[in-house]
Amino acid sequence: MKIIVPLLIFFSFAFNLVVAQSVSVEILQQGKSFDDSAYYDILKVDTENYWLVGKYGIISNYNVNGVITSVNYPSNHRDIYKIDQFDENNFIACADKGNLYFYNMVSNQWKSKQIAGFENSCFYNITIIDKKSALICGGCSAIAHSKKAIPNGFIIKTTDGGETWTKVYSSPFKMIWSVDYNAENKKASALVYVPNHTNLFSSSDFGNTWKKERKIGRGIYYDIESGNQQEQICYGGKINGSGKLKYGSDDEIEFKESGLIWSKTVLDNYEIMTACNGNILFSDNGTNPQLIHTELSDQFSLYKAAFVNPTQAIVVGSGQTILQVNIHPTVTQE
Repeated sequence: MKIIVPLLIFFSFAFNLVVAQSVSVEILQQGKSFDDSAYYDILKVDTENYWLVGKYGIISNYNVNGVITSVNYPSNHRDIYKIDQFDENNFIACADKGNLYFYNMVSNQWKSKQIAGFENSCFYNITIIDKKSALICGGCSAIAHSKKAIPNGFIIKTTDGGETWTKVYSSPFKMIWSVDYNAENKKASALVYVPNHTNLFSSSDFGNTWKKERKIGRGIYYDIESGNQQEQICYGGKINGSGKLKYGSDDEIEFKESGLIWSKTVLDNYEIMTACNGNILFSDNGTNPQLIHTELSDQFSLYKAAFVNPTQAIVVGSGQTILQVNIHPTVTQE
């Protein structure tokens, strides 16, 4: 059953018009506990379908009509952390215990492989460089499962569409949470965590060599994306504390009640950041984000959002959570 929760209204004034953004959330699906499968990432497959991937190797198809179905593939039930595509027909998903999954849209065929030497590692994030090249980062599998261990962080690279991989960076005492490639300036970046703080590493030769660029800040900065040529946008914080956002070298922007910020998704004027404890940060024109707390059956984290049309997005998270965010813009005469 869909549960519709009206959450907030905020206003901006121009001349004698009042533009109001009313946001509501529908709970399309959720489990009973954190032991249920989680969705960690979303990828648009075609104009009507999105794949949701996550814990225990789950892959679900979300259709824009609201129908959710399972995707059959040669699963070995390892957590899938990210899914991306080399081109419109070739997809790659990176998973736990050194596992990768490949799908070709034309042949409708799957294949999987476990990369030798990474049997105890998690492939945590991926960024595509071109139709044959990509970077994957990660570390010890236990770290991804919130256990204490030596991180053994790494970055690996392929130039043949995922057939072979070469280690281009590694450090026993660092965890690499995220990699990003900016096609405009041909620069790769990585968030490298050492105890108590996060550093930004960069590469100017397509990820072949890496160097420390600067310290981002204390604590975990979990995800990174390209802004303009001089700017990276980093997200993070504390699980049960403040969320943090940082643009380039600017000071941190802190959200005291959101918990750690996992991701940010933008379409036109609208921006959605996903966070812990069922929290969403929503803004129009990227200013004054409003905290939306969704009343889930438990304090499930929300990991990723994707806009399915200009005024509607889906948000996924732990506990099998799938939400539909509806934006209702209205203009009235004051």
